[in-house]
Amino acid sequence: MLRRVLLALGVAFTALGVAVAAAPSIATTLRLPDVPRLVVAVLAVVFALATHAARKAVDFRDPDEAAVRASGLEDRYEPPRPGAEIDAELALGPRDGPSSADSRVRERLRLLAVRVLSDAEGWSEDEAHRRLDDGTWTDDRTAAALFSEDVDPAARHLVASFAGIESTREREVRHALAELQRRSGAGVGGD
Repeated sequence: MLRRVLLALGVAFTALGVAVAAAPSIATTLRLPDVPRLVVAVLAVVFALATHAARKAVDFRDPDEAAVRASGLEDRYEPPRPGAEIDAELALGPRDGPSSADSRVRERLRLLAVRVLSDAEGWSEDEAHRRLDDGTWTDDRTAAALFSEDVDPAARHLVASFAGIESTREREVRHALAELQRRSGAGVGGD
């Protein structure tokens, strides 16, 4: 209630100040005192005291009450981030031999590659599958090696794999995704 009163007084005094500044004859009509500094000072003190009184009247919650009130609220739903499953599977690290997680990642990437190549290059799905199997869908041998057993990655990438910098699988996936992104035009231009 006090806030509304203070708001109304603030609006009224602002309007009065604008009116007096626009037409000084209003000050003589309303018989305002000749010493406006005194009036402004008195109003400032009154508003300061009113604000202080309003702040003292506010009851702040203690932490226990806040925890009780927050416990009745619903948990915030955090939708899954696109690609989080693949990130989790890739984060498991290199495997000994083929695993079900590796084959699922490769199959999902293969489906993505077929869609991108069909859309971007105008190839049929059969043509895209054939080119993925042959390794002729890209000039990047590392990317082609992800889908084709006949293509060997470049020797410099094998050195990085032996040095433990990056696994062969991670590098092949990274190269394939970069090539597919380039072909699809995703992330190009824009903002």
